Formats: sequence, structure tokens, C-alpha cells
Amino acid sequence: MLPYERRLVDAIDEVRESPFCDIMYEEMGPGAARQDPMGVFDVMAEDGIVLTERIKEALFPHRFMALHWVSTQPEFPLVGDFRVMNISASRGVGLRNLDDHAWYESDKALLSELTILDDASRGGSGQLTTMRFLPGVSSPEIWYLDRFHTFVKLDMDYRDYLDNLVMTKGVIGWQYLFADVSLGADEFDNTLDDLRTMLRVFPEQFPDHDYAPLQERLEARL
Repeated sequence: MLPYERRLVDAIDEVRESPFCDIMYEEMGPGAARQDPMGVFDVMAEDGIVLTERIKEALFPHRFMALHWVSTQPEFPLVGDFRVMNISASRGVGLRNLDDHAWYESDKALLSELTILDDASRGGSGQLTTMRFLPGVSSPEIWYLDRFHTFVKLDMDYRDYLDNLVMTKGVIGWQYLFADVSLGADEFDNTLDDLRTMLRVFPEQFPDHDYAPLQERLEARL
């Protein structure tokens, strides 16, 4: 396995083995390891997308890897949900039905440039993480769209995203830890509760991970 394929598989195994989590759905998309999996970057380079080595190292061969789980403990009602795509597949899947929502025209211009990285809709959240590939930029921007049809740029790159997905197991709203928002605002009440619960429970459930940096990010946004 490629390193990030192994990391994602291990993260799914951690959820499966945890008594805290009940898996509702999981799927691994097509695309077994090839003789030269890095060949996808040659194709992207032909289109003017020359990525950094740091980003290339985060490649996994499957088109997507998906997991939806719920907490087994009613007092800690967390939900995890992700359907994360590899960077090559993500580049080809744009947003649809932009005219169905009351976006400003300037919003539509930006949104039309976004491609889907992570679709967390199976758990009912309707949230998306997207990427923005700009000409001449070696690391695509990461943007998060939530159920309220707002969007925010995240302070992370593609590799950071996978690293933190492995940590958070897709807990709904974890991306806000990397956004310039105030999680103390009323609109984030549910998200804040979930993030606090995650950072209370996960260090015990998944002791091989260091959650202190995420706790610091949470405190910085209150």
C-alpha cells in the first residue's frame, strides 16, 4: 500500500475496533495500486497543474474511501462521515446546481472553480470540502461548504486534510478548527458541542494520536 492509503485504512480499522463507534457504511472506490501510481501527476502537469512533492506523497490509489459511523453512547452523540477522494479524482468533480441557491454572482464565480474533495452527505449533514486548483499554484486551496450554504477557506493543504481526517475520523464539523471563524457564536453551538465531545472522548478511544494541537485550535476559536 501507498503510505496514505495505509493511513486511511488504519483509521477505518480504528473506528471498526472501537466500542465507541458503530459503523453504518463503508466503501472503498475503484483503483487498485498500479505499477506507476504517480503517473497521474504527469497527466495533471500536462494541464498546467504541477503539485509539490509534499502533496504528491499524500496520494492514495482508490478513487475514494468512505466511512459513516455513529456513537454507541447516547451521552456522547457524535457522528462521523466522509467520502474523501484522491487528488486526481477530486480535480474532475465540480459542484452542481449552483443556481438552486441564492448565491451572489461573485460567489458563483468562486464556487464554479471548486471541485469536491470530501462529501459528508451520507450522515445527513450535507457538507462538502472542496479544492480550488489555480493556474500556476502548486498546492490547491481547501474550501469548506456547510449545510447553511456558506463557505470558508481552510488553513490547510490537501495533505493536512488527510492527516486531520485520520485524527478526527470525520466527526461532522471538524474542519472549522482550521477556519477563521468564532466557534463561540450561536450558529456554531452544535458544532462546538461535537468538537468538545470529540476532544474529550477520542484521546481515550484512540490513544495513538495526539489531540493536543486540535484542542489548541479549538481554544483559539472561542
